[in-house]
Amino acid sequence: MRYIQTEDILKFDEIRGFKPSMDSMSGTIEWNNGDQTAQYLYATPNWEEEGKCPVSIYHEDGEYQDVAVLKFTDMSKEQQITYYKEVVGDLIDVILEKK
Repeated sequence: MRYIQTEDILKFDEIRGFKPSMDSMSGTIEWNNGDQTAQYLYATPNWEEEGKCPVSIYHEDGEYQDVAVLKFTDMSKEQQITYYKEVVGDLIDVILEKK
């Protein structure tokens, strides 16, 4: 496979207390730290288009905030993983700062 996949993300360790899991209803990758922040990060590679990863923050009140679309073209899988982790880590920092 040319691009990172959902299965790759599910193997990641936690990032600042947030762990990746599969949302059983939608099949998306959800990053959460339990119910401590009432916000979750959705970042599922190849969700709408191969080689791209839409990223959204979900608030428990039902509001979604689309924040980025990661593009993995012209990157090795290792570079994709590093890029993905950096962006997720930065957005988790944003979530934690707003807490």
